[in-house]
Amino acid sequence: MKSKLKVFGVVAFAIALCFALVGCGGADKADPKKAVIGTWELSELTDASEDDMAMMKAFGLTVEATFAEDGTFKLGMFGETMDGTWDAKSADKVSLTIEGDSVDATIKDGVLSIEVDGEGMKFKKTSDEVKDLGSSSSSGTTSGSSAADDQAIQAIDKEIYSDDNISVMVVDKKQDWLDSCGYTLVVTNKSADTAIDFSGSYGTWTVNGKMISPYIYETIQPNAYVETFMTFMDDSIKSIDDLVNVQGSFEVMNSKTYDKIVTFQVTMP
Repeated sequence: MKSKLKVFGVVAFAIALCFALVGCGGADKADPKKAVIGTWELSELTDASEDDMAMMKAFGLTVEATFAEDGTFKLGMFGETMDGTWDAKSADKVSLTIEGDSVDATIKDGVLSIEVDGEGMKFKKTSDEVKDLGSSSSSGTTSGSSAADDQAIQAIDKEIYSDDNISVMVVDKKQDWLDSCGYTLVVTNKSADTAIDFSGSYGTWTVNGKMISPYIYETIQPNAYVETFMTFMDDSIKSIDDLVNVQGSFEVMNSKTYDKIVTFQVTMP
């Protein structure tokens, strides 16, 4: 449970270091700029496991940066885009400036990294081409995906579980703008005084016979509901047509004490 909660700390840390960019692709001693130009994606955060990073990506909490040959860069973070400038000071150091703040990123062993107060971030280079991250935004809020961004949606609108504590409705099966495939759920906490944690029980889920754990975790306050996207990240799932014979268990726990309230098994429609 505690490992699942770490993703929220990961997000907070990433926001605090929004101007810090890191990546892979060693420095070219003859032309240090050449090694930096291209598109980069966040790959590591201090104290974040691979599962934490995958969960961030599943929730659309992606961080990308593009470095252009003219010394400008764009930072795309959780749906927002910010502009800045960069300069390769040497074969092992890159200076980054965004909204008046500057920081030096260090290149070592093919990795561009930054460290602030013992906490670090790392990016990997995904392409030598400069990806279009869209226009910069002055808003401080994070924009999410919309139905227009989704690639495929199959409406379902079916309640799959209900008791005195909770109800679970499957709204649709979809492939979202990040290519993630899964189910949109509406989960209602019927309790008048107890906040709950809702998640998929690890090691219980199969997709067409293959063991694949979904990414789903929500804290729901009393007499409230959430709409959330439960994703299955696996190379075998390339479209919603691959989400067949999906079975597993959900777990409901007291958010304060972590006492189990109920575990129930479902077959997804």
